[in-house]
Amino acid sequence: MRSRFLSRSIRRTFSSSLATLALVGGVAALAPADAVAAGKLQPDLVVDLMMTDVLNPAEGETFNAEIDVRNIGTGASNPISVTISVPSVLQTTTPYPADAGWACTVASTTSYTCSYPELAAGGRAGRLFVPFVVAGAAPGSTVPITTTITPQRREANTDNNSGSVTVAISGTCTIRGTVWHDLDRDGQREAGEPGIAGGPDGVLNVHLAVREGQAIGGGSATVNPDGTWSITARTELLYTVWLEASGGYGRTVADVGDDATDSDMVTSYQIEPTLLVASDEFYAVHGGEYVVDAGLVTQS
Repeated sequence: MRSRFLSRSIRRTFSSSLATLALVGGVAALAPADAVAAGKLQPDLVVDLMMTDVLNPAEGETFNAEIDVRNIGTGASNPISVTISVPSVLQTTTPYPADAGWACTVASTTSYTCSYPELAAGGRAGRLFVPFVVAGAAPGSTVPITTTITPQRREANTDNNSGSVTVAISGTCTIRGTVWHDLDRDGQREAGEPGIAGGPDGVLNVHLAVREGQAIGGGSATVNPDGTWSITARTELLYTVWLEASGGYGRTVADVGDDATDSDMVTSYQIEPTLLVASDEFYAVHGGEYVVDAGLVTQS
């Protein structure tokens, strides 16, 4: 009798357990769908890009900071508010009229506050442009510009709500050199090897070429009767010296022996009726002096 009672109890317990497991299994199967349905879609605003339209502005010059903002979250944002701030060596000025959806006001001498309508999930705001003036930054220094988003809704991630870029402040440097006739074609200037003067039968032009889009700079010079030339140039950018000479000349070998007396022209292009030679690229910094000499030989 006792044994049969225990058996019935075990069967009832077992049946109840199976029902519970089936119920739990059913709930488990529905849980992911329920979670998605019940989950809250959240925006995730990010400062996607910061850059400046001039990489090396000088004292008193105005340049633009350019900012891209995206919503990489799963939900729409509320209207967006950002602050763009700089140290005191840069200053705000009159903001641009509302454009591409942005409206900006001057918050202080060193910051703007800008607003934008809400962004759908995956949306990108129109590019924001704000102007700054260089006002006391040391030439050769780098100055940070920071954009900070103030979220209006709870976000999935707030670590990407700010971004920054630095701008290099231009100064001046001296770039100079001598164009000489390498009579023995050994790549070294020796006593008795004369300079080549500027003119139609000598050097037509010396030009500083800036890498395209790199920064503001460059310049040109005529060559003196003794073959010397000099240019005072802007800095914090990459230069190449180009020299155009009469087609009666060719380029001597470069970077041979003593650097003080060798030729620094490493490439040449014979473009009739002239010769075009160029140096390696070099980075010019405030206060620097760069010597770029050119040895030419008579064309055979």
